[in-house]
Amino acid sequence: MLQKLKTMKVSEVMTRPVVCTSPETSAHDILEKLNSSQISALPVIDDNIVIGIVTETDVLRLFLQGKNLHTTLASEFMTKNVITAEPDSLVLSAIKGFLDNQIHHLPITHEKKLVGIVNRHDLIKNIVDSASDFSLIP
Repeated sequence: MLQKLKTMKVSEVMTRPVVCTSPETSAHDILEKLNSSQISALPVIDDNIVIGIVTETDVLRLFLQGKNLHTTLASEFMTKNVITAEPDSLVLSAIKGFLDNQIHHLPITHEKKLVGIVNRHDLIKNIVDSASDFSLIP
């Protein structure tokens, strides 16, 4: 299993197509999209280039702050300096990136264009699925 993980590329585990949003989308509409798509983050794109990311945590924070979710736009609360990876990046590098940067979602870009997304759950599921000898009991 470890040998397979050493060579596995992010493109093998990324989700595509990616559910996205625009900077002009309201927090309310983002929350609806997160709920209906059963996901926890949306890349914010402009011309298919990632300019930010919004998470369910971001929207919940707005709610607790008493912000109007119908009038607060993604551009006002999105994380702007988004960490991304290329499709040919190694999964082990992505795992390190998740841990080092304390992130849960990693947009995958090629020539700056969004082509996929990986989250921590995708990586854990892939590790478990690819490990024929995986066992929680020694």
